[in-house]
Parts: sequence; C-alpha cells; structure tokens
Amino acid sequence: MKQCSTLCLLLALLLGAEALLAQTPFWTQNFAGGFPTGWTTTDGSNQNVLWTWCDNPGKGQTGGCPPIFNDPLNQQEPFKASTAANGFMTLDSDKRGALPTNHISRLTSAPINCSGRSQVFVSFETHIGVYEVNADQGAILRVSTNGTTWTSFTIFPGLTRQVRWSANPTIPVINISSVAANQPTVFLQWQWTGNWEYFWNLDDVKLYDQDPTPAHNLAIGDFFYPASSYAQPASQIFTDTFSFGADLSNLGRLPQTNVILRASVLTDTNQELWADSLRIPSLAPGVKDSFFAIPGRYVPALPVGNYKIRYTVRADSTDAFPGDNRKESPFLSTTSIFSKEPVPEQAYRPGNLPQEWYVANLYTMSPRSQENYQATLARFTFTTEASQLNVKDVDASIYLLRVADKVDFNAPNGFDGKDFLSPDLQWVGFGPYSAPDTMVGGLMQEVPLLDLTTGQVGVKLDKGARYLLAVGYAAPSNVAYHGFNDDVSYYFPSTFTFSDRWYTGGFGPNINAVIRMVISLVTTTDDKPLADNTLRIAPNPVMDVLNLAIELEQPTDATITIADLSGRVILMQDYPAMTTQRLSYPLPNLPAGTYLARIATPSGTLTKKFLVQK
Repeated sequence: MKQCSTLCLLLALLLGAEALLAQTPFWTQNFAGGFPTGWTTTDGSNQNVLWTWCDNPGKGQTGGCPPIFNDPLNQQEPFKASTAANGFMTLDSDKRGALPTNHISRLTSAPINCSGRSQVFVSFETHIGVYEVNADQGAILRVSTNGTTWTSFTIFPGLTRQVRWSANPTIPVINISSVAANQPTVFLQWQWTGNWEYFWNLDDVKLYDQDPTPAHNLAIGDFFYPASSYAQPASQIFTDTFSFGADLSNLGRLPQTNVILRASVLTDTNQELWADSLRIPSLAPGVKDSFFAIPGRYVPALPVGNYKIRYTVRADSTDAFPGDNRKESPFLSTTSIFSKEPVPEQAYRPGNLPQEWYVANLYTMSPRSQENYQATLARFTFTTEASQLNVKDVDASIYLLRVADKVDFNAPNGFDGKDFLSPDLQWVGFGPYSAPDTMVGGLMQEVPLLDLTTGQVGVKLDKGARYLLAVGYAAPSNVAYHGFNDDVSYYFPSTFTFSDRWYTGGFGPNINAVIRMVISLVTTTDDKPLADNTLRIAPNPVMDVLNLAIELEQPTDATITIADLSGRVILMQDYPAMTTQRLSYPLPNLPAGTYLARIATPSGTLTKKFLVQK
C-alpha cells in the first residue's frame, strides 16, 4: 500500500453525481446484482489483474471491493456514483503491488444494438486514482463493432500522475457516433494500462441517441486567488491589494447572453465587505476556461479573523447545473502567522530524486507598518516510506533568505536562480532540525529561527522586503516527502523548489508547501518613547474588554498592538490619521496574566502593561 507516501492531489468537483442529463438513454447498465451476463474481463499482460464487482462502496479492500484511501494524504471518500449502493465495477490496481510490466486490464460489455441510432453518446460515472501511468493516456474507453478492431476515446483529459485523483464521480459524455451509429453490434471496453496505481471504479453506463448536453450550462473553473498568502498577519495584510478574475466555460449547447461574473469579499459569517462585477454580452457554446478579469481592486485593511473570496456567474437563461455557478475560497488575517495553505493534505518530493533538494514559500512584509517585526519560528511537516527511511530519522535544514529588491520573478532573467545561495538571495536566518522520537508522518514540526549573525532566536524582517523560508533535505533524508496542500491556486510565484536550480513555479500553481512563518515584535521596549498621556488603560486590571484612551496632538498614522510579554502579537490594528480616540477590544478568551498594550507612530512608541483577571 502507498497510503502515507503517495503524492496525491484532488481535482475540484466537476459534476455532481446527482446531476441528471437532459435526454433519455436508450440503453443503461447500473451493475445491480453482480457481474453482468455477457460481460468479460481480461488482462492483456497475462498478470491476472482483473475487474471485479463490488457490492458496497464503503466496504474497503475485501470481497472484490477497492480500498478507500481516506487517509490524511489522499482524503478519498467511498465511490459516490448515483447507484453505487447496488453494486459497481472496480479494478484494484493497488492490490497487486509493483508488477514486472504494466497490466492491461479490460472490461468489455456484451454486444449492444445501436441500429437506427444516427448518433450515439455514452456517459458513465467513474472515479480513478493513478500513481505510475497518466490516466489521460492509460485509462481509456475503446469501442468496436466486431470485438477485434477498436477505436480509443479519452476519458480523463489532463489527469496525470501529478494530479492523481479524478473527481468522485467524474461523469464524461463521449460522442462515439463515428463507430457506433446505426451499428447492430457495438462493444464498449474500459481499458487500463497501469502498474501499482490505485483503483478505477465504474457505474451507471448510459447510451443516448441525442447529445445529452443541456442547453444552458455555465461553469466557473479556476479563479484568481487574490491574497498573496492564505494566511497573513493583520500587521502585513493591509498593503496586499486584491485583484479578481475567473475562468468561465459555456458547457451548454446554446450561447449564453448577459453573463455576469461577480466577485466579493466576505466575512466567514457571509457579511459582504466589498463586491464588483463584469458583464459579458455573450458567451458562445464550446468556450472552455476562458479568463475574465474584474476591474475592481480591494485593499484588505482587515482585523484578525476568517474571511473568504466568492465568485458567482449568472446569465439570462436558467442554468441546468447551478452547483458550479459559485465558488469560494477562504483566507485569514492572523496575529502572527504567514501560511500558504490551511492544512497539510498531500506529500511530494522531486521525481528525479537529487542528493539534496529544497522547498520554500515566498512571504512579503508590509512597507508601511509602524512596528518592527522578526521571524521567530518555522513550522512544516513531512513523511517517509518506512522501507526507505524511518520518519524519526529525518534531518532537515531551515533557511530564511531575503530576496533582493531588484528581483522580478515574473520577468525573463529577472532572478538569478542557478545556485541555492543565489546572488539575488541574502542568507539571514537558519534553523537545524532532527526529527524527535515522537515524530509520525504528517505531524506539524516547529523550529526556532536563529539570526545568522548573532545566533539568537529572532531574525529582523525589513519593511517591504520579500523572504523565502526554505526547508532542505540532504541524503539520506532526501527521500522524505514534504507536506503540501492543493486547496489554493496562486497565479504568481508562491511556492518554490530547488534541486539543480531554483524553480519559481514549484510543483504547480495549486501545490503549496506547508512551510509557515511566525513573526513577533522585535522589541517591547520604547527606544523613542511617546508622551505618557498618549496611551491610557482604564480600568486596569481588565476582565473581558480592554479600553484604551489615545491622545495625539495632530492626525498621525498609528498602530495599536496587544501582545504578551514575549512580544507575540495577540491583536493588531492600524489607524490612519488618528488623534483623540477611545478604543475597546473584547478579549474574552485571553487567559489571566500580564500583557502589553502598545501604540506605534512615525514619532515613536509607547508600551504599557495591563493585567487580565478572570
């Protein structure tokens, strides 16, 4: 089994299993009750890797059923075909392990009469996972009228070893008229050429004599994720101007008129903070994943909290499948954490394994923050195949690299990436790591970041600067699989890799490394103190609400920060042109203890302690 080390990525849901096609089929097979009469299964490689019938999608790898692979790295659910509960066909490639040659496993239907059908379309519900051989070439539908001469049709376009998993289920509609139209004898054959893949499930096969594609079917595909990082400290996010756009497809048979693409920013409770839209007069049938940009921009001056970006599309007509007319993705404003992803989901390493390789995330500091910050911690995760290296024996090196201001990652020759310690990168921090005895695959690890010059914890971060936080694995630890997530697709350099050189695209635009950076205040002392009456706390001690009185002689940009005694930021808020103001901050979940309230302006800072009592 490959459960802990598989490099699996989940595709976005393409079509729901409950979606009904517009026409009535003239032939169906839902595999109720067992292996259908007249159907056959063979293995052209003579290794006996055969299709079987499964009576229960949740059963697991027993009685002819496939494993589910619902581990943290794969996150697959049982087969979700419409009638999977009454049985389906499956090919368990994983069960046989590594083979000396690829299996060529075939499931062939009994003869089907298509006489009098001038057109023939086939649809079915399916789910596949690949590991060694790309599905777009290895898993195909073949059609014949004599069982000898076959014509091949693609089922999973673009589904490669890197993508790994199809949607659950995928429902292709394939025009096989060139072979099957008006033929009294037609054979359908699902052929899988592979070697120690996962499984291929099949159910609810239907033949139509008209195109079952609905007249009206708009869909949002990939969309522009405007945040430079999934999670950013509130002290840094307010200069990350958001742009918006999305891929649109007209999957229907007719043109769609007055198409409205709308983008919005919302709180996690659906309070709309900003919105803008684009009108497209007409979208022709057959348009696939065409990108449309929305003109508006949004500056996220947001307090700590959970937020989301939402895209919707509508037109004059009623959409047959409205489920793909809305997509959304979250982002966070945090107290102290930079992250490219919400949770670890997959694990990757380079295919052509070098003796030493690195993976890094790009993070940007705000140029306008009134405070000075330092990087204090790196967090990351990994796993291994036990047969190659025990996960407890992994060593890694953490590097913090400042990117030269002149670098343009999007321009040809805009970055000298030939060497790990490139002239365009300044090495400013490090952190040695050896896995503890408590390490298990996928468990988050935390490493203090040490200043390269002083050797002390905390690396000062320059305002407006960009940093690569990198994790490196050298032999024998080079066999480790680093943790990744594919929930966010960045349209700009975000996760980088280094093997023989730096690759600014990493493993792909939606394959984001689990490498998080924690920042804190550089100091909680006041080198240039403001007047004592600039900040007052009343009452002190505090119960559940902190009340601050601010007095500034003239309008001044200011930052209010609440932190613990170590400088870890608990709450941060920027205030442009602040003068005299009363502020209240609910702190119901703050444990009893001593904390810091701090105001920072271009003229200096003032820090005062307050006590929380419960």
